[in-house]
Amino acid sequence: MGENEMSVFGVPEAEEEIYRHFLRNPGTRADDLGPLLHSRPGESRARIARLQELGLLHAEDAERRIFPVDPEPALTRLVDVRLAALHRELRRVTRSRHVIDGLRAEQDGAGRGAGTAAPRPSGIERRVLVSMCTVGKDEAGARELGVSVRTYRRHVADLIQTLGAASRAQAALLARERGWI
Repeated sequence: MGENEMSVFGVPEAEEEIYRHFLRNPGTRADDLGPLLHSRPGESRARIARLQELGLLHAEDAERRIFPVDPEPALTRLVDVRLAALHRELRRVTRSRHVIDGLRAEQDGAGRGAGTAAPRPSGIERRVLVSMCTVGKDEAGARELGVSVRTYRRHVADLIQTLGAASRAQAALLARERGWI
């Protein structure tokens, strides 16, 4: 590995240096680490604590020695943590589709003149949106509206497409942001 290759996993260079030190010198005492790495004991302690939280170092034994976790399971854990963080970020980005819709509405509003609003849902569409938010199953929603399950699902699919949503939950949020429900 080259210098600070673990940064892709969210491990800063100083922490990577400590982990590598323990790989080369398992059983080093935490108190001995500061002078070896030319850092203050408080900084080393904080970095060791973070590496323990990440699962890269084992807790100290009775003699205050620290041992590294084998690199393969350690990096597997880091990959899992990093992928979870990336997944959260991706969900946040994909949920921001409403920003485009809002900006387009601004653009369209400027082109058509003041007072022109985006089309509102029909009565059945509004009832389907409310049903999507209050019932758990399509069958219950269809029963509540007095339509077949197939018709209910078609209305849901049409609303999702109209709103530019990726899911039913996102469609409900977008509808609420637009004041449709």
